Amino acid sequence: MPNVSRREVGLLGMGLLATGVLGADGAVTDAADQRLPRPARLTGRVAFLQVVAHPDDDLYFLNPDVADSVRTGGEVTTVVLTAAEAGGGARFAAARQHGLRSAYARMAGADEDDPWRTTALVTRGGAARLCELRANPQVRLVFLDISMGGYWGSVPGDENHTPLAALYHGTETTRPVLRPDEDAVSGGVYTRDQLVGTLTDLMDRFAPTVIRTMDPDPERRGMGPQERVWATDSGVHTDNEDHTATAWFTYAAYADHRARRGPSEVGLDSYIGYGNARWKHNLGGPNAREKLKFLGVYGWADRRRCGDPVGCGDQTVGGDAARPGWSQSTNLRHPGTTDWLRLDPAGRLRAFAVVGGQAVVWRETAAGSGRFDVAVGIESVASAANVEGGAQGSQSSPFGVTPRRPDQNTAAALTPHVSVAVDGSGRAHLAGLRAITDPDRGTWTHEIVVTSERADGTFQPWTSLGAPTGPRSMDAHAVGCPEAAVDGRGVLHVFARNADNSVSWRHRDLANGPANGPAPDAPPWSDWRDIGGHQVRDGLTATITRTGDVELHANGHAFWTWRIGADGEPRAVRTYLPPLGDPPTVRTRHDGCMLMAARQANTGELTVRSRPPDGAWGQVPVDLGGTGGFGVMALQPHGNGAFVAQRGRHGLVETVWQPNLGQQKGVRRWVGGPGPIHRPALATDAHGLAVVAAVGPDGALYTARIDAADLPRTLEWRAWRAA
Repeated sequence: MPNVSRREVGLLGMGLLATGVLGADGAVTDAADQRLPRPARLTGRVAFLQVVAHPDDDLYFLNPDVADSVRTGGEVTTVVLTAAEAGGGARFAAARQHGLRSAYARMAGADEDDPWRTTALVTRGGAARLCELRANPQVRLVFLDISMGGYWGSVPGDENHTPLAALYHGTETTRPVLRPDEDAVSGGVYTRDQLVGTLTDLMDRFAPTVIRTMDPDPERRGMGPQERVWATDSGVHTDNEDHTATAWFTYAAYADHRARRGPSEVGLDSYIGYGNARWKHNLGGPNAREKLKFLGVYGWADRRRCGDPVGCGDQTVGGDAARPGWSQSTNLRHPGTTDWLRLDPAGRLRAFAVVGGQAVVWRETAAGSGRFDVAVGIESVASAANVEGGAQGSQSSPFGVTPRRPDQNTAAALTPHVSVAVDGSGRAHLAGLRAITDPDRGTWTHEIVVTSERADGTFQPWTSLGAPTGPRSMDAHAVGCPEAAVDGRGVLHVFARNADNSVSWRHRDLANGPANGPAPDAPPWSDWRDIGGHQVRDGLTATITRTGDVELHANGHAFWTWRIGADGEPRAVRTYLPPLGDPPTVRTRHDGCMLMAARQANTGELTVRSRPPDGAWGQVPVDLGGTGGFGVMALQPHGNGAFVAQRGRHGLVETVWQPNLGQQKGVRRWVGGPGPIHRPALATDAHGLAVVAAVGPDGALYTARIDAADLPRTLEWRAWRAA
């Protein structure tokens, strides 16, 4: 059928919103005093929607988040785009789907062979299958069964589209539906617009508060013969292009869903795929074992008799899921930082986050009150005039969402994190990564955007800094999350990893700029400049030294550090630290000593290192446990020790107190709060209380506090409170 615009296709109809659900409970320890009281009820309904290319992507790359979502008692729906028949045909596709149903049944606490209710679901491309677990109908699988087809080559520099990627780019106009054995629904054909529309309809129907998908812009492998070519690469991309195309389609549908639903809390997170095997692993024992357990169920490792003539799972996985090196890590494509809970000039805490694709801020009602006003969208009326360095701008709404114009379907949304820097006057400066989706043209791009707080607490329009290019490849894709810092001389620095896996940098002198917005004679932004590094991972962290210099730290196959002093020149500072499992977080104490929270590679252990002023990092870190977590950690120096927070076991907030640096004695941990979460934050409020914060799966802000003035006597957290 001819290609038609999504604007010309009717809707399937909206699903009804459900009532609120209880959050899941859990703790790393059985000690009652090591549980933070969690809210009896999340502030709103939670529902999770995963969109993946193949029936094992969610198990390899998204878990433990999917399993932890099932534990909340909320609705969990996973949409699988392709039949994944490559190498085995329709019978193999059916066996893989049986294995996925078994794995989800186990995640829900049922038996692998518990029955599912299967119904035909009419879509814009034909009929799909909706499978609901009879033991828990809130656990669902949707199979679109689009034929996966074959690969079109893997020569660096060519387009190297899989058929699904070609469908998005428009080099293939349709993809047929392959009906797996035992499938009672009829086949069909999907165009690009029909697939975007179908995913939008599913989002409308199931009304998720959290959407998850694969990496829309995977790391590039690098240039030159010394760069290893992996069998799983797609040209210079370090992932299967089916994964990438699935993310593109999901982002396009997410834009349509948000446009139809209006401002909401629905968030979108992306997960790295095959690239997990290229770096040190970050999962500790509990998560790694559970991940392999569910993969073993999917792979029919026990060879049980299930009565299905096609088989009970994917025998190519079997009980050997750990072999490729994908399952030992879970990495967000946009790891972000944990610097988003900051004091304002009046001593009130402010929490910055991206909710529903827009930047928002919660403000404490009074200094140290512990109560926050409702979230307010950060005004961001960007235009072509608000573009630095020749980047293309677009007209934005007050919430950072590009409105539809009659001649296009382009939409823009911030990826799930903003970096927050605070200058000497206490004003905040934000840097974010904006995704620009245009499925009608088959494009998906990133750009870095910044905004600064005015003296009256409002924010300037977002300014686009464009996207840095790799110095060798001149590729502007695979941009990392920006990290912002204001040095002691009033210069705002923005750093980001580029496509060549080195670091790019722009800066602007704030000292001579106006307080309430840019002026014609305001100091301009510098151009993007590559400052070096090799095989650097996303997840940069910056801190200000006691002399006002900027120090930037980055993890990778080696640990990298740069310092920018009074002369404005970045200089690499050699360190002898090993590669880490996750991005580090570095903070400077009042005495100039620096602390680093990091995750040990391959073990998942939380560690804290210290470094005296102008000295070297301690080579032997203190292990603080916490092997049930992953992702970037929050760090707050306190007295002779520190608080650390992470996304812990079962997706809850795990907070650790180390009373004395360099010692394990007296270390305590607490687990609670909303979940599953990512990127928690720590700060000290105006009364000296330590505050831990997280944004829940309902898009609400949750905080808990402890009197840190007389630790360890006051080892009692106040109850979690929702803003």
